[in-house]
Amino acid sequence: MTTQAEGFVWTSAPMATDRTPGWRAFREPGDVHQGADGMWFLTSPEAVQSAARRPQIFSSALAYGVLQSPVPLIPLAIDPPDHKKYRTVLDPMLAPRVIDAMAESLRHQARELVETFADRGECDAVADLARLYPTQVFLTLFGMPLEDRDQFILWAETIIEHASPDGSLEPAPELVAASDALVKYLQGYIDQKRSRPADDMLSRVLELSGEDAWSNDEVLGLCFLFTLAGLDTVTAAIGFSLLQLARNPDVRRQMVGDPKLVVPVMEELLRLELPAPMSPRVTTEEAEVCGHVIPAGSTVMLCYAAANRSPEAHPIPDEIDLNAGDHGHLTFGSGIHRCLGSHLARRELRLVLEEFHKLIPDYDVAPGAEPEVVWPAGNLHLTSLPLVFPRR
Repeated sequence: MTTQAEGFVWTSAPMATDRTPGWRAFREPGDVHQGADGMWFLTSPEAVQSAARRPQIFSSALAYGVLQSPVPLIPLAIDPPDHKKYRTVLDPMLAPRVIDAMAESLRHQARELVETFADRGECDAVADLARLYPTQVFLTLFGMPLEDRDQFILWAETIIEHASPDGSLEPAPELVAASDALVKYLQGYIDQKRSRPADDMLSRVLELSGEDAWSNDEVLGLCFLFTLAGLDTVTAAIGFSLLQLARNPDVRRQMVGDPKLVVPVMEELLRLELPAPMSPRVTTEEAEVCGHVIPAGSTVMLCYAAANRSPEAHPIPDEIDLNAGDHGHLTFGSGIHRCLGSHLARRELRLVLEEFHKLIPDYDVAPGAEPEVVWPAGNLHLTSLPLVFPRR
């Protein structure tokens, strides 16, 4: 059986100021359906998991190959069996114990950023905090100088801003120029680390030898992917979290009063507002998902954000629910392509929430401001988040 959602145009879903009606529009045609443009959408946890657990059939390499990246996007755009050799190396480098060793440095950086505006009584939480912190963390992780932060952000934002959401458009000149500049910058530090290794993730990858050694393009691809997938997404998560807590003062006050609630609140915020809400795949053969037949060669979107708000999986699907227990979420994906940096992303968000609320426990969205996202887009993030709060 096949199901086509007549007239469903995913780019027209209402997302700008509130994602709730947008993801509801994705779910309404069913857990598996084909849109007006021929693309397939999987919108329930069961459907998403069904595809994520069959990476040989639902190919990530074919899906991301259309992006015309100047380097291989490792390990995201790699299918089995090659995918395993990269994750075997990288997973231990981003394990919780490794993140724990960085925690105090990362906490200090978060607090320093919040301190720059805590006395002002107002800030743009995106420009003053969310936009800056993840890049500082990336530079720390890869042993690159923090003074390069602003240039790094400019390159990454230019690439993300001009990227086609589904890879169907020719790359814009601005994207090509920024990609070339970023690759040149990363190559310079790869060359430097080869001759002068240090205690950082990039040096450890370069120290691999024999059959385990990576080619130069593979190392470049890892750095390039981290820049695009690990910066804008955490920036978005910070912005979305502070927006939700500004709109839900009762939840915020509970969390401030009981620090043990930071983690469950954070997980609910991650469930509701996904920076990377969908992930593309291309079928290598005909596949059945939840009783629906998807032809070979089809583009399929794993709609994590829609699945995260499934009424069947979550009793209060569109609100922060601290009483539902651990129902889990798909914000970091599933299967072999589950987010490589999930432990780091969680730690970054937790540290920001802790340090921000120590200094600014009470705040609101600035009067007249209506925080929005740009849609359609591959990744979602707030363009700005003006907040007001009592001066310290």
